[in-house]
Amino acid sequence: MGYHKENLKAQLIEIAWEICESESWQRVNMRRVAQKAGVSTTAFYRHFKNKNDLKAELMRRGYEVIDEGRKDADTFASYGAHYIRFGLEYPFIYDLMFGNIDLDMSLYPDLEEQSNAAFDGVLEALKTFMPDATEKDIRIKAVNIWASVHGLVGLLRNGHSHDSKSEDLKWIENNLEEYLRMTTFR
Repeated sequence: MGYHKENLKAQLIEIAWEICESESWQRVNMRRVAQKAGVSTTAFYRHFKNKNDLKAELMRRGYEVIDEGRKDADTFASYGAHYIRFGLEYPFIYDLMFGNIDLDMSLYPDLEEQSNAAFDGVLEALKTFMPDATEKDIRIKAVNIWASVHGLVGLLRNGHSHDSKSEDLKWIENNLEEYLRMTTFR
């Protein structure tokens, strides 16, 4: 497939996404992405100053996928289930987004805003369920749910790498919405 200069940046992002999705962020490098696009590394650097710029683009795209699920969710539990499924379906992208501590988010304010929006979605949803609660109580509950969801992604992913996954984890994975209703709000 030939790549054209007018959409090269989008194609470079797509190639990097595919590599990261199937192999991990550590397998993404500028030379490999440029080679797959059929362009020089110099052409790559016309669109990205460094690898962190590309990382930020992949993270943005991941947050867009999460945000689409939030918009489509009809319940708090369905949003949480979408979020967990994202972590299970895109484990390397998820790791890039949530296991990544080496990206200076202040250099990417729009990305920082997207990251904050994911958590803010939990806060806003909780206000509906806890109308009389203080802001502090809502934030504490949100952190608890946030930690639980991220922990559950880790448990379920670990279970995927072992055939000895417990029956409880199998049930949770197959019934995410029900599990989240049971453990958060009805």
